[in-house]
Amino acid sequence: MTVHVVGLTGGIASGKSTVARMLAERGAAVVDADVLARQIVEPGQPALADLIARFGSGILTPDGRLDRKRLGAIAFAEPSARADLDRITHPRIAAAGAAAIATWADRGAGVVFYEAALIVEKRLHDAMAGLVVVAASPEVQLRRVMQRDGLDAAAAGARIASQAPLADKVAAATWVIWNDADEVALGAEVDRVVAAIEAKLGPVRVPPQAGRGTASRAASARDGTLVTGFPAFTARRMIGKLLAEESDTRLYVLARDKFADDARRLLASTPGGDRAEVLVGDVCDMHLGLSSGEYHALSRELTWIHHLAGIYFMGVDDDTARRVNVAGTRTVLDLARDAVRLERMVHWSTAMVSGDRRGTFYEEDLEAGQKFHNTYERTKFEAERLVRAAMRRMPITVVRPSIIVGDSRTGEIDKLDGPYYLMVLIATNASGLRLPLLGRGDAPLHLVPIDYVIDAAWTIGRREDSAGKTFHLVDPAPLTARQVFDGVAEHAHTEKPRGHIPRPLARAVLRTPGLSRLGRGPLAFVDILDHVVHYDQTNTARALAGTPVRCPALPDYLPALVRHVLDVTRTQQAESAADRRVVAERHEELADPLE
Repeated sequence: MTVHVVGLTGGIASGKSTVARMLAERGAAVVDADVLARQIVEPGQPALADLIARFGSGILTPDGRLDRKRLGAIAFAEPSARADLDRITHPRIAAAGAAAIATWADRGAGVVFYEAALIVEKRLHDAMAGLVVVAASPEVQLRRVMQRDGLDAAAAGARIASQAPLADKVAAATWVIWNDADEVALGAEVDRVVAAIEAKLGPVRVPPQAGRGTASRAASARDGTLVTGFPAFTARRMIGKLLAEESDTRLYVLARDKFADDARRLLASTPGGDRAEVLVGDVCDMHLGLSSGEYHALSRELTWIHHLAGIYFMGVDDDTARRVNVAGTRTVLDLARDAVRLERMVHWSTAMVSGDRRGTFYEEDLEAGQKFHNTYERTKFEAERLVRAAMRRMPITVVRPSIIVGDSRTGEIDKLDGPYYLMVLIATNASGLRLPLLGRGDAPLHLVPIDYVIDAAWTIGRREDSAGKTFHLVDPAPLTARQVFDGVAEHAHTEKPRGHIPRPLARAVLRTPGLSRLGRGPLAFVDILDHVVHYDQTNTARALAGTPVRCPALPDYLPALVRHVLDVTRTQQAESAADRRVVAERHEELADPLE
């Protein structure tokens, strides 16, 4: 099928990006060159390595990302530097653009809009089927630049004058969209130009039968669901849920090479596991680390993606968190764009994207001026920001669990971290001393059991109206931290905590030799013990209304959590004692025979 590429450009503050959004809302395929330009210089991409080799490491931010302003100041200082910048980036942007256009063509798009600022300046429109220019009068441009950038008239005028005249772009246009009024008027202009394009080139809407979430696809096509994040406990539990509930779906489990055998053993021991396959790869690698054949076969078959991969340890280092949480999410979004039959991507974020926000944090909130306690929170926030930007073009549901604890029936959990650090100390306190809390402990401690999280996420994700929405998976009536740990002591028959250590001092205590071995996790956890925030769950309550899925009250399942903690610690102590006996016996066997 022939695909017609139509350029989309405009002058500064003309509204080009708004028009691109409106086209996408009308079902059109849009490729954003600015997004491509940012993607090719992400950490780990060859273009960034070439830029560092040419311009030096001074073009990087402290976290290893490209400082675009710094690079611009260097590159625009002399013609040869600018030429080198263009030589490194432009071929890669062009290649990425061609790949994106080809992907839309594979989905059945007859028209693809290529949004870029310099189409006319670089005469790219000469090879296109047409050019749409978004224009505004000089007076409107000046007013918008002043308001948008906080500039006076002289500075705003200078910025407009630094770019190619808008009149030159209008002269090159096949169609002009005038944007001097409000969005209602702009929408009418977009509809007018879309009608003219369709009269010449055919429909701009991507055909449903080649698109996403259609019920009319061929009956012979096999549905496929991908789960990332193995071997995390959430991924293991979601795999079990999918195999139990979706008997007609082929399940794919992405696992790194060192975890692949463990994934195969899990599938072999799980009912329905014969419908599942382990894909050896990594969300941090291009195309998930799969071969080209594997990747393209997967993209043709996938209808669902459950993206659980992430680093959830609060004490994680910056590089690891950014590589897995941010770059890994970007890779999965690329797969979602390539999945021609995608019905839903469920992205697992966290309620901790609220950062240091206090008061009520709504499900629609994300960028609310918050700061973050640690790298974990910040990188999960950045990952969700990527996902939200993609929501307008793809069927994505975001779930935000709070701090996940064990199964409400068995207490089962894979790691005793987060709140479990203090649970272990309190539950195993045989000294009779009343330990102080680390922090006042009068803020809500947002704990939620794994079984509720899995059931709620699966139920919400299956709803057609959950696409484009965010859902808090939290306890609707959380206890304070002190109430939680008093309950732990009560069920473990140990002394309840008494008093508290102020948070700054608590952080210092956790750095002492006796406790520093616990690592950065407890230090990060202390920050949330005095953090007063409440999570709205309007979307979640509506989605789960009429279903049996409910979050159990913590007092009802806290005994199960404590029993599991005690069982695990006793087992660990027994194993440690056995190891010491073995070492002692071997020492006796190797003793000097002459003594």
